[in-house]
Amino acid sequence: MLFKVQGIVLKAINFNDWDKILTIYTKQHGKIQAIAKGVRRPKSKNISATQVFSLSEFILYKGKNLYNLNQSETIKSYYPLRDNLEKLSYASYILELTNAGLIEEETNIKIFELLLKTLDIIVEEEKYDQITRAFELKFISYLGYRPHLINCVNCHKDLENNIRFSLINSGALCNECKSIDRYSKKLDIQTLNIMKFLLFTPYEEILNIDINKNILKNIGEIMLSFISKNLDKTNFKSLNFINSLNI
Repeated sequence: MLFKVQGIVLKAINFNDWDKILTIYTKQHGKIQAIAKGVRRPKSKNISATQVFSLSEFILYKGKNLYNLNQSETIKSYYPLRDNLEKLSYASYILELTNAGLIEEETNIKIFELLLKTLDIIVEEEKYDQITRAFELKFISYLGYRPHLINCVNCHKDLENNIRFSLINSGALCNECKSIDRYSKKLDIQTLNIMKFLLFTPYEEILNIDINKNILKNIGEIMLSFISKNLDKTNFKSLNFINSLNI
């Protein structure tokens, strides 16, 4: 039986001579795998809609192991991302992280809307690293792994000086509790406040301020460790590429 979904292509792998296997994050059914037969032929009507980053309407039917693509129509291509290496690099990391965190066929409207809004902003704005750090914090929280930043995760006292971030305890530790995790990472109060700001503040307000690059770098290192622990993924190729370019 045919059915229609709206989704964005997270990943595409060439298969056989003319086919592709697509990883699509759909609004209605979550992340799914679909085979697009003949889509690599030059005259295929589905070429545009099945490109990575394309937000499209797909008409599918369920096969034995994969969904099968019947028809597709592009809603938004996000083509401008391909004209700028920095935009493309950060947007690729956003897709890679999204793909890593999602369970197949589990819907999450908040994440779907967050993903589209993040890509829209990367297309239009230039604060890629700032928006990416905000996405990491919001995304991991929507998955159910929100880091505890409001007060000490152990004793719930206010955080002032000598703060540490504990991966084991998934949050910040005060000076009195830092000894419970000897592997915790140093976290200054300014970085902590920026993390809270990025987590709880809408993108529109985040874009109105300029955050120090060193603070963003520190947050990025903390979040990579936190994400790796919770998603059991330690290597993000697109993030490695960003770091190799020093952007």
